[in-house]
Amino acid sequence: MSSNSQRSFKVYKIDNGTVIDHINSSMALKIIDILEIKKDGIVSIGMNFDSAVTGKKDIIKIENVHLDKKHTDMIAIFSPQATINIIKDSEVVEKRQVEVPKVINKVLRCPNPTCVTNKYHDCDSKFIVEHYDENQTYGRCYYCERETLITPDLVK
Repeated sequence: MSSNSQRSFKVYKIDNGTVIDHINSSMALKIIDILEIKKDGIVSIGMNFDSAVTGKKDIIKIENVHLDKKHTDMIAIFSPQATINIIKDSEVVEKRQVEVPKVINKVLRCPNPTCVTNKYHDCDSKFIVEHYDENQTYGRCYYCERETLITPDLVK
């Protein structure tokens, strides 16, 4: 092919499952880690697709799994413009935007090396979301109260 603009991408439809669209480019694999969906069925990942809205985007399709809102809202930490499509019998039966959760449990590692969550393996992390915008999310550790910018490198 002579140029990228002439390439055609083939993304097949799924009959049942969840499609996560408009993920920030290069974040699909991190989203897979956050959602812990590797073992839930066939997962298709498309990365660096052209997007009129964001320039580039990633897409995740999970066959035969319908993710609930509480589960998918974790995506908003790193891709607040992501959309969720629930597919049943080849039709979109629900379309929703993700929303940044108020509390983030067990997903992030506290950057404070002396935090109890880093010293004891049986203590799960918990962050209270303090504020966010479309580009950044700040959280406060529930245990040590350190406020931090939540970045992909904090994902456990």
